[in-house]
Amino acid sequence: MRQRVYKNTMLLSLLLALVPQSPIGTNLEPLTDYQRQTPFVDAFKSSREWVSHQSNPHQWGTGPAVITDELGWPQSLQSNQDIESIVIVGGSPTYPDGVYTIRYDGIGTIQPRTYGGGAVTVLQQSQGYIQISLQVPVDGMFTLRITDIVQPIENIRVYPPGFDNSTRIFHPDFVKSLEPFDTLRFMDWGRTNNSPVVSWWQATNFFNYTQATDRGVHPLYMIELCNQTCKNMWICVPHMADDLYVTYLAYLCKIALDPSLTVYLEYSNEVWNGQFQQTQYAQAEGLALGLNPTSWHAGWLYYSQRSVEVFEIFSNVYSQPRDRNLVRVLAGQSVNPWVNIQIMDWQDAYKHADAFAVAPYFGGYLGNLNISPNTATFSIPQILAACDTDSANNHSQHTLANSNNANFRGLDLFAYEGGQHLVGVGVAQNDQTLTNLFVAANRDPSMRTLYFNDLTRWEANGGGLFMNYTLTSSQSKYGSWGLLEWQNQPRTMAPKWMGVMDYIGY
Repeated sequence: MRQRVYKNTMLLSLLLALVPQSPIGTNLEPLTDYQRQTPFVDAFKSSREWVSHQSNPHQWGTGPAVITDELGWPQSLQSNQDIESIVIVGGSPTYPDGVYTIRYDGIGTIQPRTYGGGAVTVLQQSQGYIQISLQVPVDGMFTLRITDIVQPIENIRVYPPGFDNSTRIFHPDFVKSLEPFDTLRFMDWGRTNNSPVVSWWQATNFFNYTQATDRGVHPLYMIELCNQTCKNMWICVPHMADDLYVTYLAYLCKIALDPSLTVYLEYSNEVWNGQFQQTQYAQAEGLALGLNPTSWHAGWLYYSQRSVEVFEIFSNVYSQPRDRNLVRVLAGQSVNPWVNIQIMDWQDAYKHADAFAVAPYFGGYLGNLNISPNTATFSIPQILAACDTDSANNHSQHTLANSNNANFRGLDLFAYEGGQHLVGVGVAQNDQTLTNLFVAANRDPSMRTLYFNDLTRWEANGGGLFMNYTLTSSQSKYGSWGLLEWQNQPRTMAPKWMGVMDYIGY
């Protein structure tokens, strides 16, 4: 284990080549029209679901129900109706300005539009084909509005500059951004938090017109991305998913995923976290089963019990989990080792798992305005120093305890998420001074050393695979989670990215 921090990056890279590190993976941000990544070559695959308008006079979002087929393609319009899909929101610099090509099947009228900035000029247009010059709105949005349907409009594709009619699924810039990482966690791609999915048939269809739905991206896209990039796959099963859903998912992974790649299997996400519907669900189920008279404790035990049921379904499909690179992951709270013991020990759940995962964030307490002195009065160096101290304490206390507890039961310790957690809590979320301070701290060059130190401490205290949260995201009052603020951000402007790359020697 490394015992000190080396500030000379050349010396650092030489040393890291000689010392094994904990593998580093990353979470991916949700698939949305406002994402800071370009996962698909066809931008319409991440467009927003149809919005229905009254057409005359035009009133946004007040129209009748949209008539579509089972894949979401519009079949006809009702009287006094237009429909519209938002393709890009605040896209620059993620999406470039330039010539975009729109292709579709059917007969009707599609109008490319921009709102709140940007500009669109139609260069060529014929049935099924539109070529436009697009200046992507920085703060507004680019949309497609359908005002007439003679024959059903289907198979809409929106190609960015240089990719017209490309056979690629994933954008090469997106693929390149994944190169340094060992594993991809698809919790947000799957819209795991608050998922409404119960049966396999309720999940987003692979051929659906958009994958940006509240039911998540179809798992086959996740598998194909891992196959193409040679990355291991961390999947999260929706909390209400029935056994048949889990069985289909297991067979899909076994059949379609490159057998040299590892599947990390987790039931839901943060079932202990009261802000998510899966927590209330687990507590209700646990109480109904009489697992414990206290709702929160019953919830932990139900999570543990259902996790084992999910693991067993996968294990039966895979036959020999270890031989088939299946890693079954229980998860809990980084700061509460006692809770984690309850989860591992309930009905000997640890005997059916391979790892226990926590989220060792640092700096989270700084978002509470009730602490004294008030964080909003801090300087950036004070913020970073407080984060460094919190990181050191977190790993020396919680990580070491969690590692010892997991190892005692034959489990590895992973981080399903981790990194800085500078975000306002409660009313502090709307404190603009605090938000500005946190954003500036995330952009400060010293954050590079802080991320390197944090990963070094994680490893030194027994931590294994570490899944950064997250690869890309914007900076706002809701947090500054991304290693990158946008996919193609110059890496020298991204200190968190640089700190992680220092650690892995990339």
